[in-house]
Amino acid sequence: MNLKRIYPQYLTFLPLGIYLLFFIVPSLVGFYFAFTDWNPFIEGIHFVGFANFAEILNNKSLGGAAWNTISFTIITTILKNGFGLLIAIILNQQLKSQNLLRTIYFLPIILSALVVGLLFNAIFDAQGGVIHRLATQIGLEAWEPEWLGRRLPALFVINLAEIWRSTGYAVVILLAGLQVIPKDYYEAAMIDGASAWQRFKSVTIPLLMPAIHINILLSIIYGLRVFDIVYILTGGGPGHDTETFSTLILNEFSQDRYAQSTAINLVFCILLVGIAFTYQKFSQKTEVEL
Repeated sequence: MNLKRIYPQYLTFLPLGIYLLFFIVPSLVGFYFAFTDWNPFIEGIHFVGFANFAEILNNKSLGGAAWNTISFTIITTILKNGFGLLIAIILNQQLKSQNLLRTIYFLPIILSALVVGLLFNAIFDAQGGVIHRLATQIGLEAWEPEWLGRRLPALFVINLAEIWRSTGYAVVILLAGLQVIPKDYYEAAMIDGASAWQRFKSVTIPLLMPAIHINILLSIIYGLRVFDIVYILTGGGPGHDTETFSTLILNEFSQDRYAQSTAINLVFCILLVGIAFTYQKFSQKTEVEL
């Protein structure tokens, strides 16, 4: 079928123009400001080269934000996909309640980050949270950590909230990947005497790699640009203990450090694109065709 006869190429001009006008051009203009002294307290904008980048390297919050962002990405990516794979395999066993279970596991991803943040805040709040009330009733309030008031407990809650919210999304993609694997492969492996573990290792995992790679790539992208869950639960605090790249950009901007904020955003975008592109190239080498 010749698609050119059905969809003339000139029809792509309008969406391409809209994309350039509302995404590419604003992005390039924003990146230009990273090399200027853009500030609300001075008149005019002057080119300053790499001065903003040198300044952000001395930002005491940058190292912590980078560590929190990377650790969040690694932890949530591993656990979301690990739990997602386990649940997808269970739901692929033709259970009577599989449709209900799929709905239950996918439901959290439908909720907005605001709702999820408020829910976990209601559970882990140090004053009137559910866990605090339970600990008080059984006499363990002295042993209860300040969930959102100290760095490690707060990071634990942030990671837990994201894992709970997004695991269902991984389940859906992995379940779709499991259902397109031909049953003949499993039957042939069973005839050859392969155990359940051998079938999983040699048949399921290789043929499921495209779905796994999609999940990992999406998890990495979201993990590196995480903002909503952190901002709602802690705002990057206490202090800057749970700061991420995205909240750091917002905090710099809110302090009228517009140029420095834009410089951090430019570095962050380059890092994000580089990691995503590298992983995509790597993943293509490990996939097999059905």
